[in-house]
Amino acid sequence: MSTRTSRAISGTLTSFLEFGLRIVLQAALAPVVLHVAGQETLGAYAVLMQAIAYLLLVDLGFGVALSRYLAQAYGDEDKRKRFGDIFTTGRTFYLFSNTVFAFLAMLFSVYVGTIFSLSASVEEQARIGLWLLAAWSIIRTPLAVYGGALIATQNLAAANLITLVGNALRLFFSLGLVAVGMGLVGLMLANILAEAFTFAAQRWYYCRLYPDDRFDWGIPDRKLFREMIGFGVGYLLVIVGGRLSLSTDNLVVGKLYGAVAASIYYTTQMPTFLLVALLWKIADNAAPAVNELYGKHAIVQLQNSYLRLLRYSLLFALGLALGLAAFNHDLITLWVGKAQYAGNLMTIALALFSIATVINHLNALIMVVYGAVRLLSIVSIVGGVSNLILSLWLGKVIGLQGVMVASALVEGVVVVILVIYGFRLLKVSFLDVWHEAISPALIANLFALPVFVFVYIWQPAGTWPLLFFWSVVFMLAWMIGAVTSGLNKADIEQFRNYFGHIITIRR
Repeated sequence: MSTRTSRAISGTLTSFLEFGLRIVLQAALAPVVLHVAGQETLGAYAVLMQAIAYLLLVDLGFGVALSRYLAQAYGDEDKRKRFGDIFTTGRTFYLFSNTVFAFLAMLFSVYVGTIFSLSASVEEQARIGLWLLAAWSIIRTPLAVYGGALIATQNLAAANLITLVGNALRLFFSLGLVAVGMGLVGLMLANILAEAFTFAAQRWYYCRLYPDDRFDWGIPDRKLFREMIGFGVGYLLVIVGGRLSLSTDNLVVGKLYGAVAASIYYTTQMPTFLLVALLWKIADNAAPAVNELYGKHAIVQLQNSYLRLLRYSLLFALGLALGLAAFNHDLITLWVGKAQYAGNLMTIALALFSIATVINHLNALIMVVYGAVRLLSIVSIVGGVSNLILSLWLGKVIGLQGVMVASALVEGVVVVILVIYGFRLLKVSFLDVWHEAISPALIANLFALPVFVFVYIWQPAGTWPLLFFWSVVFMLAWMIGAVTSGLNKADIEQFRNYFGHIITIRR
């Protein structure tokens, strides 16, 4: 098995572990916040996090450019000079962008209560939280690039395990600070403390792996800097479109119906969005290797990698969609109460959205690797604006469920465009994609279909034990399909070699 494949598998498995912990943490945290601090605090937190995501756009897409250039420079045989120049350029730029972010966060804190109609006490907590975030954004600058450097050098397992510990600390701090009455301030401070640990640990581990690397401040290669800025700005519209599509729904619900309604929307979508982010990791952990293949012009290997990644993505996304349609109602109701469930229409929209967004994420990665961001930018921004307009309209016509329906509709249109263009870039035919990716994934998920139909029609999972039982039955049926139809002999052999190698090392 190649080193690239081994590292991608390690990264994906540790991502699953890290996200599994994150799901457990969110499951533990949301009921505590609702019980101790109330619906408004949880809704305000959801809205505030999406608003902050927009403020982060001041980096002008430089984060994506930095990841791409670091990964492609990793294979250069120049004693890591270009890698070092890119790293130095990145953190120097972050010093500027983080300072601008801090200013905007302070400015936003003045108007946050008016914009989202918050009560006086929650408004004050939001303001203090934004002040703390502004200060931390500048302090973290010297540490900010090491996590990306670990990923670019394909140390994915280590990066994910560090993030896993950081998320555990986030839960510990969140529960503790909320329990002592710090409310929204406690939630935001917990994020800062956990991120401080994560960034410090990433720097420590990177320096341990590469003790001879020395990074400075400044712009050592102005041509390289202009190239990176150009790529980042070109990709900025993609990020803006992504924010409009994926990080605006809570803002829309909060604006239309207030923070309490935003908390209902937030809890209904939370399991789906966590699991979707987990499935994104299939492509994300392969990104450094895919960038390396492209940099070496290994096009055939790149095509095969894409087909394999698409099959994996579809295999999991279709299973997730079926599982959501079957279990989301009971899960939300048992977890945080019936009052926090937005409705069945939103669940169906979430299921369809999850399939489309996982495919879009993979095809967007391919377009970034090829540097083909013009169409991606246009599609993203048009899709994002369309999503915002449609969300506001359907949100008023249907209610808060209409916001998710709008997202599913727009994401479905975008997937058609990105798939066609991605196939053209890679020079793969639809027939190849059907045989190598779509057909195996569909057949594999047919094994779980009878369980889905039974649970969806008769809804037997009305208690925690029954929900657990039927979820296990569903996953076992899905796993049988995945092993027998979703994975081919080469996949199984690769996993067998990987785990055999790990066992041998531990012995």
